[in-house]
Amino acid sequence: MKKESVLLIDVSNSFTKFATARNGVIGRVTRIPTPDITSRIFSMAKGRADRAVISSVVPKIDNIMSRYLTCPALWVDHRVRSDIRINYPKPSSIGADRLANAAAAVAGKKLPAIIVDFGTAVTFDVIDRDGCYLGGIIAPGLPTAASALHERTALLPMIKVAEISSSVGKSTQEAIQIGLLLGAVGLVREAVARIRKEFFRGRKPTVIATGGDAALVGRLALQDEGKAVFDRVDPLLTLRGLLVIAEKNP
Repeated sequence: MKKESVLLIDVSNSFTKFATARNGVIGRVTRIPTPDITSRIFSMAKGRADRAVISSVVPKIDNIMSRYLTCPALWVDHRVRSDIRINYPKPSSIGADRLANAAAAVAGKKLPAIIVDFGTAVTFDVIDRDGCYLGGIIAPGLPTAASALHERTALLPMIKVAEISSSVGKSTQEAIQIGLLLGAVGLVREAVARIRKEFFRGRKPTVIATGGDAALVGRLALQDEGKAVFDRVDPLLTLRGLLVIAEKNP
């Protein structure tokens, strides 16, 4: 019996990731800047997958996919079948990528959990020990903060977030990089501490990080105090969640 292939698509504001999963295994991941997505990208997928599972937070790209994707598609929202229970006043407002991340965390059975996703925004999602989605936090992502500093000031340059070796910069570029990264480490530590105190009464949740700057922030935190802020960094977490949802919605 032929096993189906599933095209996993994660559309975020900055980058779109594609991968084909066969027999429950995620293949090579392609990463494309979302503004560069065209109809040709989806036309090229013809015949390569039996169906697609999509998380998207960019309506403009949704319109392109709806017209040009050449296989049946499941669009992730709060109504798809998963093992997540949702304790949230307006479930339809939860981002599809956040639902996919939650599905991956629940499937991994490391609960309770806090998921930290570093993208255009930094999002925190809180899952209790019973797999219930409780809510989260949204803050500016590192590239977004860097862009805002550049656009809202006369002289500050646009910088790319990179490793730092000191807590004091010797140039404007270094000073901005340090500010962004130390701010991210501080945000994670404070957010996790407050969530743990308010929701888990001191019980340690599993802190899972994903997204483009997750490893960078994790390394800095470990170097800074010798104590990891993340229990696991998983760059494929959202795609893993899409695969979990695919398996529960055949």
